[in-house]
Amino acid sequence: MTELNRDIQSWLSDFLRNRNITSYKVDVAEKTTKGDGYLGEVMFVKVRSDDGDDGVQIYDLVIKSAKTSEELRKQTPIEAVYHREMYMYCTVLPEFVRFQKERAVDHVFCNYPSCYGVYKESGKEAIILENLRIRKYVVHDRRQPQNLHHVLAVFKNYANYHAVSLAMKHQRPKMFAELGSSMTDLLSEFAIQANMVAGIYRDFDAVRELLRQEDPESFRKLQRIQENDLQDALCKIADPPDELCVILHGDCWNNNMMFQYKVGNKSKPTAMAFLDFQLASVGSPIYDLSYYLYSVASDQVLDYFDVLLEYYHWHLVGFLRELGESSPDITLRDLKRHWSLYGSFGMAMAPFIIKVELSDDNVGDLVESAESGNLADTFNYELQDMDEYYRRVKSVIRHYSTFLAD
Repeated sequence: MTELNRDIQSWLSDFLRNRNITSYKVDVAEKTTKGDGYLGEVMFVKVRSDDGDDGVQIYDLVIKSAKTSEELRKQTPIEAVYHREMYMYCTVLPEFVRFQKERAVDHVFCNYPSCYGVYKESGKEAIILENLRIRKYVVHDRRQPQNLHHVLAVFKNYANYHAVSLAMKHQRPKMFAELGSSMTDLLSEFAIQANMVAGIYRDFDAVRELLRQEDPESFRKLQRIQENDLQDALCKIADPPDELCVILHGDCWNNNMMFQYKVGNKSKPTAMAFLDFQLASVGSPIYDLSYYLYSVASDQVLDYFDVLLEYYHWHLVGFLRELGESSPDITLRDLKRHWSLYGSFGMAMAPFIIKVELSDDNVGDLVESAESGNLADTFNYELQDMDEYYRRVKSVIRHYSTFLAD
């Protein structure tokens, strides 16, 4: 038996035991490509069981396993991010579901894969999840911006997800405080440990310079942003006021969500689901919204910003009422104020995330960079289409400049 097969047996042990499965076969159907994951690997497996009287049972699963490199583990919080996702799936999200059921909502928000087990052994951390592909969910092409229909779907689902936090915080404050008490900001820890800030600022500065002639007003507003300002934004130095804090999704880029469509129409999703809660933390909902919007939107979608925020607010207030908040006091003005305060986070993430989204599958490897002694080298590369990269990032920073004072 190979080491991989032994690991798979260990990772699946709880899943198999809980279902009294003793006679089975495991097939690895697929593994993620190099450009789609940094701190771990994702395998799609089929478990075929012939136990019982019902004939052959087939279980389609996803195994998310942490990378094992000792050097990478010294330089990044791998163990912490896997334990954070385990905590979300085993504690926070089930508590959110119980809270919604107690309030007898029409549709419980649970738009994420079911978790079938976790494996916590240090150095071999893994999470066993439902394979949403079986329900015809697919990941949007990361190299293409998401259109307005996709962004509306995601904003609606973020509204419902955030509403659960806000209602629980008001109605069960001790429970909410307990759930969020240990949820430190792992994203900022990773950004600092991986020395990402200097590279992000370099790309930001190059794009900002393009606006000097094209858009002098935006350039003037953006000119005051220095490297330490981007670091402060990435590290969420400006802590939001408590009344709007929620438990965040955290890592909101294209590949951490999936969509369902009607046959033959991939322009308008009928449903969506969130993936990957490894960077979940507590903060303003604008951290999720700005990270997502600025990493996936085109110029055309950003033109609908006011519509999008109104749409989010409408669904947020609607679900809060379903959850028992008879007079939600969160206004659209509150959200716009939060965007001006915390939207810098999404703007700061955009140069890095858009570069990843536009990369081919031969991007740098974190393990190789960690073992060579310079983790930041992973993200220091030229894209084949730098014009598209500059165009996308330029749209983001120009949009964010509208929230900056003259």
